[in-house]
Amino acid sequence: MPIKIAIFVSGRGSNLNAIIQAVEDGRLNASIEVVVSNDPDAPALDLASRHDIKTFALSHKTLKRREHEDKILEHLRQYQIDYVVLAGYMRVLSPHFLKAFHDDRGYFKVINIHPSLLPAFPGTHAYRDAFEYGVKVSGVTVHLVDEKVDHGPILAQEPFPRFPDDTLESFSARGLSVEHALYPAVLEQIARSGIKLTAKETARP
Repeated sequence: MPIKIAIFVSGRGSNLNAIIQAVEDGRLNASIEVVVSNDPDAPALDLASRHDIKTFALSHKTLKRREHEDKILEHLRQYQIDYVVLAGYMRVLSPHFLKAFHDDRGYFKVINIHPSLLPAFPGTHAYRDAFEYGVKVSGVTVHLVDEKVDHGPILAQEPFPRFPDDTLESFSARGLSVEHALYPAVLEQIARSGIKLTAKETARP
């Protein structure tokens, strides 16, 4: 049985595209039930539509956070979603939203990808922050979402080098290529074996 996922996006959808390609190539046993965005003009919505994937867009700009999330949750109820997958979704999900995807084993069935080796460089501009700090090695993290920003049990991390002649653009592009390989691979592992957390992961400060 494929896992049923809802993918949340806000921008162009490069990770969405990587996941779609993995599904279509048979590398990921998943069904993308719907793509959700807080930006009705997000290019990722057009990408989803070109692959005959259902979309739901609702701007957050005139709504309070609770109202916006409730409308999204109401829409999702028509599907049987196993996991929410965040792929460049530029909104912090509240504990109220996360509670709707609580698992009895003590985590939320919401997955995120972040462009650093967490807990280093949380936040919106992780590639830039890591580059300006002067790291020799950076990386990508896939983790379960919890009530804190860029936090929660880590599912996988993949490092990549910074080269002496790197610009921020080349550094970020190298990271994106890692993202596009790692995210579908982690989702496939979940499709095969479910979520498996160690005591260290569940006790992350």
